[in-house]
Amino acid sequence: MLAFASGSAPAWACGDGEVRRVFDRVAELMHVRVDPARPCPGIVPRDAMPAERFAALVGLDTGGRVFPAYFPSANLIVVEPGRPDLLAHELAHYFQVVYWGMTENDSRDTVERQATAVERMFREGEGSGP
Repeated sequence: MLAFASGSAPAWACGDGEVRRVFDRVAELMHVRVDPARPCPGIVPRDAMPAERFAALVGLDTGGRVFPAYFPSANLIVVEPGRPDLLAHELAHYFQVVYWGMTENDSRDTVERQATAVERMFREGEGSGP
């Protein structure tokens, strides 16, 4: 299970504990050398994210739904608690943007295939799936 800071403030992936373990594993899977000078993404559990703020970040009406996502403009990841494989997927997007310089102009198919591959490798490396 993923542990998060209490309250509405986001936890930070470059911190300690389970989130940091997933962060480091994704960096390893993506062959990224973590640079402490680069900003860490904020991590917010899905159930702690107000639907209105989420919709504003997405840029469209989500019908009150909040789902796992990475928002480069806010350097923020919304996660599903208890799903480190989905955190791995969203961290892959973070590394794509912050370390590889990918942008919204890059092929959405390529970006998603890479993140899904990292999610799968992470899950297989964990020895069990959801």
